[in-house]
Amino acid sequence: MKKTIIRVLAILLGLVILLIIVGAGAGYWYITKSLPQVNGTLQLPGLKNPVTVIRDQNGVPHIYADSTDDLYFAQGFVHAQDRMWQMEFNRHVGHGKLAELFGEDLVDEDTFLRTMGLARAAQRDLETADPAMRESLEKYAQGVNAYLHSHQDNLPLEFNLINAKPADWTPLDTLVWGKVMAYDLGGNYDRELLRAALQKELGAEQMRALTPDYPASGPFIIPSEVKSFAARANASAARANAIPDIGSPKFSTLIAVNQLFNVFDEGIGSNNWVVDGTKTTTGKPLLANDPHLGIQMPSVWYMNALHCNTVSDACPLNVAGYSFPGVPSIILGHNDRIAWGVTNTGPDVQDLYIEKINPANPNQYEYMGKWEDMQLINETIHVKNAPDVNLVVKVTRHGPIMTDVLDGVTEPLALQWTATREPSRLFASVPKINAAKNWDEFRAALRDWDVPSQNFVYADVDGNIGYQAPGNIPIRAQGDGTLPVPGWTGEYEWTGYIPFDELPFVFNPSNHYIVTANNQVVPNEYKYLLTKDWAAPYRAMRIEELVRAKEKLSVDDFKTIQGDVYSIPLVKLQKFIQALPTNDDSLTRLAMELVNAWDGQMNRDAQAPAILEATYNALVPDLFEKRMSAETYKMFETDGNNSRLLIDLLLDDPQSEWWDDPATPGRETRDDRLQAAYQEALDFLGKNFGNAPSEWKWGRLHTATFAHPFGSQKPLDRLLNVGPLATDGHGFTITNAGYRIEDNAYVQRTVSSMRHIIEPTNWDAVQWIHTTGQSGQALSAHYSDLVPKWRDVKYETLPFSREAVEKAKVNLLNLTP
Repeated sequence: MKKTIIRVLAILLGLVILLIIVGAGAGYWYITKSLPQVNGTLQLPGLKNPVTVIRDQNGVPHIYADSTDDLYFAQGFVHAQDRMWQMEFNRHVGHGKLAELFGEDLVDEDTFLRTMGLARAAQRDLETADPAMRESLEKYAQGVNAYLHSHQDNLPLEFNLINAKPADWTPLDTLVWGKVMAYDLGGNYDRELLRAALQKELGAEQMRALTPDYPASGPFIIPSEVKSFAARANASAARANAIPDIGSPKFSTLIAVNQLFNVFDEGIGSNNWVVDGTKTTTGKPLLANDPHLGIQMPSVWYMNALHCNTVSDACPLNVAGYSFPGVPSIILGHNDRIAWGVTNTGPDVQDLYIEKINPANPNQYEYMGKWEDMQLINETIHVKNAPDVNLVVKVTRHGPIMTDVLDGVTEPLALQWTATREPSRLFASVPKINAAKNWDEFRAALRDWDVPSQNFVYADVDGNIGYQAPGNIPIRAQGDGTLPVPGWTGEYEWTGYIPFDELPFVFNPSNHYIVTANNQVVPNEYKYLLTKDWAAPYRAMRIEELVRAKEKLSVDDFKTIQGDVYSIPLVKLQKFIQALPTNDDSLTRLAMELVNAWDGQMNRDAQAPAILEATYNALVPDLFEKRMSAETYKMFETDGNNSRLLIDLLLDDPQSEWWDDPATPGRETRDDRLQAAYQEALDFLGKNFGNAPSEWKWGRLHTATFAHPFGSQKPLDRLLNVGPLATDGHGFTITNAGYRIEDNAYVQRTVSSMRHIIEPTNWDAVQWIHTTGQSGQALSAHYSDLVPKWRDVKYETLPFSREAVEKAKVNLLNLTP
């Protein structure tokens, strides 16, 4: 995240010196004094009745209480015990208050976030929340504050490093984190800007070629043979080609913000799949999920369980799984009747509108022949050790005008987005999901899941499986959402949202399985336009292949699938590289032998993945960088979906004009460019790893580091970071390991943020793992204990029944009023 920690260097160095002076023992005490109490009894004002917190060998808290109020209170308390700094950092992101913590280096990011208005939208959610939703948020906040009020002199290390004291937690802090996740998972306005830049520089035809459509052959989550859909009206999907010149976007700030959210990294997405009992060795359904998110320390997930001592209508929770620190309830997991998992649907829920400003009044804009007043919102950014920054945000009927935070854009662009357009009911949905007992109740709960839209897969104890894509997905009067559109004409308005009952869903499909991997949900004949920006199909293709490969699947088979690192696009490239002529040079010959022998698995100890991926990474700039401006290419190369699909298509089209180098007088062929890229790859690997191809192991080039926000400063990196670790896969393998090229290394930026495998009825045998550990506090035994198992695709078992939890008990904490 840019130069986030520069402003605190002096404090960090002072702390290091202090630790050296007072000695290792005192330093250890200083760092560990904030570790949570996990045994004994704690009195917490605000509880109604006693609560029991049992932690197992992995530090997972299983919470038992008499009411949902006390469960949410206790969940807030244990989240704060283990992850208070993470929660503090996350809420500053959502509120656009990073400069308050870190100083003026983060003013640009805050300006962007304030302009977009995540906190304003969250405030509207709070104002319109129903009593049940508000009650859960308030009880959770009370639990967090019970921790804060008793730990002001005993806070985690990070607060001391920057001399910060956290304010009380509020329901708004939870809601704003929902907006952050919506941004992470739910937009494509940046691709609209990219397409606009490409169209300006290269023309509409080449822009379309550089941003290829999803393959018409699929695979689809719900294929036509499983369920048919009403045909789409052609006019609703027509492109808006003739757009005004919006300038030449400079994508630096946008990329910086996206990196803050881990957006636009190669391979961002998720996998889940479910099969019914006809395809399993036990005769019961099996469900798997592994969301792909940005790498971070600590994990984005926190595993825990919420159990009502007596399950009733008044206290219906008996649920376990993954939660977000800062948010009540369980986001992904199971109760005693159903299990569920999610991947990102990725519908197009953002549009940029070009506004026409009144020359006589800069605070008015035209709409259908009339001038309308903008809403003017004053925002004050408080900056640590620097003067405040005052900001006026201008908002039209289409949303906030983003031009001032989009360098190089010369026309007023307003951002319309479902997450900020009207109040959200997301946090009313989650508790209902937790309490759902069957498919009908589950779908009813998802009616409130409005943003971000997700691919939910479902399984239950009665043997049913299902799929539902919920969310507010706009219906456009005209246009396909791929380019900015005129805002003054009224021709491109949203006319409503796809009705819930017409959103894609399927229950007990005839093919007996459902696979989702951010691929296109339904074929193009579906009545409504969901998006034009689907993930590349490779993960979905491979999962389907493996699911169909065996007549009966077991839990171990699911583990094998989750750990699979076979690369469909790289195997295709391999075939074309193998066909190239080779010379007698020993290095070239040895490298080609490794390529010829490769089995398609991107294992960390294999050399061919390094050779082929380096070839691909030479080929992309060779073909495209000279054809567009530096700024546009910078954005183009960050979106791996486009370039992977494009190279895949071009390999089958040897006469394509894209193979020719416009800077040379002759006409290059496909094999010319492949030969040159292959040689570049060998030169690159030889320079960095020596002239023995046997040493060019993928894991030397491709590594993962779980980096704490403060871990960029030595020697804190040794304390707070884990890595670099040699890792398998890339952004298009089932085990998702997308990366960025940094200093001649392939630095993993995308991870399978968690994995779980669930067999309904066998609740005490749920297989799970997330990336790092339960604790966000350095020197905790659970800070990074999960990392080795995560890397090697190993699992822990999560107990669920009270008997199994008692058997797994390592710590017992009693919370009393």
